[in-house]
Amino acid sequence: MGTLLLLCVLGLVAFVVVGAILSAVLHAVVWLVMLPFRIFFKLLLGLGGILAGLVLAPFIAVIALIALVASVIGAMLAMLAPLLPVLLLGGFAWAIFRLASRKPAPPPPPPPAGFWS
Repeated sequence: MGTLLLLCVLGLVAFVVVGAILSAVLHAVVWLVMLPFRIFFKLLLGLGGILAGLVLAPFIAVIALIALVASVIGAMLAMLAPLLPVLLLGGFAWAIFRLASRKPAPPPPPPPAGFWS
């Protein structure tokens, strides 16, 4: 029984080793067959990427500048946000002061002479 178990284990190990060797050889063959296509497409897409980068770089720079300005304005507003309650209280106080310190309106001028007669 022990001999059968040993032979089964050795058979499985041999099967795994042969499978690994065959898969490595198959991988190398496929890699070598695909190598010219990989070189062609890398050159083609590499040059296309360089040209696209040269064309799109100014637009991306402008977009980045706009995003930078917007983020700075957002940061300033975020720092001023805690002052909103104070600004509201100041606005309410100013409105009450304006209502309380209004000068009375002058009386309307009398109608011109002979207007109603």
